[in-house]
Amino acid sequence: MSIKKCIIAIAVIVGILIRTAVAIVVVPIVITIGLLMLRGCSSGNTLNEDQIKQFVHDNEELLNRAVEEIFGLDEHVSRIAHTGFSRLGPEEGFGFEGLYTGGVIGSEYVRKPLDNPILYELLQDGRIRSISIRRNDPAHRTTYQIQFAFNVRSARYRYGGIYFSINDVPILFYGTRWMNPRVYGDGWVRYGDDFYYTERIVPHWFYYEMLFNSNRTPQR
Repeated sequence: MSIKKCIIAIAVIVGILIRTAVAIVVVPIVITIGLLMLRGCSSGNTLNEDQIKQFVHDNEELLNRAVEEIFGLDEHVSRIAHTGFSRLGPEEGFGFEGLYTGGVIGSEYVRKPLDNPILYELLQDGRIRSISIRRNDPAHRTTYQIQFAFNVRSARYRYGGIYFSINDVPILFYGTRWMNPRVYGDGWVRYGDDFYYTERIVPHWFYYEMLFNSNRTPQR
């Protein structure tokens, strides 16, 4: 083989090696950057504790208007002991796109469309996972609680959000009155099979976090 052909062959081999080396180094970097960007996009609707509290400060007027709307619901809805509100599209089985409420009346689960712009505006916020209501039930020592569950940035089986307490007192996760709550930091805590923490943000509105199957304090 001539020197010229050898030089060309060596150049081709070197070029291949350089491209391979670049690919080995660059491709993982590009993939990593892509995954980080995807993670950032996917977590856009998730909130941590401070962001949930800030949500209350930023939307306190709207939240209080939502409470007034819920108190003013008609008799059909108010007879449901534990009511949930959701947004729904026609593809999910109803012939309307908007807001509906559902709950058990007697032995029957009843769902009903609602025309309520305040609640619908809140549920349009992708950070809110659900709105639910738990009413007075003396037999189970419950009180009036309107609970907003948020899409939280956390481990599995952990829930976070806010609730409205009509008596401005801390309430347990399922709306049960809390007898002799244990003070913890700026709020109250309950240990056991599950961990529960709550803290007053503004009058009548409390932050809560619930970690199921854990008797330890989560990283907060």
